[in-house]
Amino acid sequence: MQFEIDVNERTHKVVVERAGAASGGRFRLVIDGVPTTVDARRTELGLSLIFEDGRSTDVALTDRPGGEWFVQLPHADVTAVVDARRYQRGEAGGAAKTGVQRVTAPMPGRVVRLLVKVGDEVELRQGVVVVEAMKMENELGAPKAGRVKDIAVAEGQSVEAGRVLLVIE
Repeated sequence: MQFEIDVNERTHKVVVERAGAASGGRFRLVIDGVPTTVDARRTELGLSLIFEDGRSTDVALTDRPGGEWFVQLPHADVTAVVDARRYQRGEAGGAAKTGVQRVTAPMPGRVVRLLVKVGDEVELRQGVVVVEAMKMENELGAPKAGRVKDIAVAEGQSVEAGRVLLVIE
């Protein structure tokens, strides 16, 4: 399977092939021409990866509208768009969004900081709320440029995955 992934406005070409028996979780990856082999297992939050050199990492994945994925790695959080050419693109490189958009919690956690207030104008991907999950602070960005219509949570509040945090129109 071949596809493209846009991460931080940079496109990467990815090839994924099953390596070995069909029942195993071993895959051969070629990312931007660099091959590696990885053992991948599904977890409640995403994937657990073990690389051929023995390194391992857990990756939390949250599917978002417009082909976007919120990807949480041990030391970084990124938004990735798979095969972005399938989706109409906005000027700033994000999937074009129209109408009212909701920012939701990608996983259970606690609201640490609200970075905006009702009525504020925001830009695409501007940080709007910080949620602590799995002992990491995750700054969530605006899915489109617009005005903050509603804030549905307070600082310090616990939230479940998928909970609407704020609304942008």
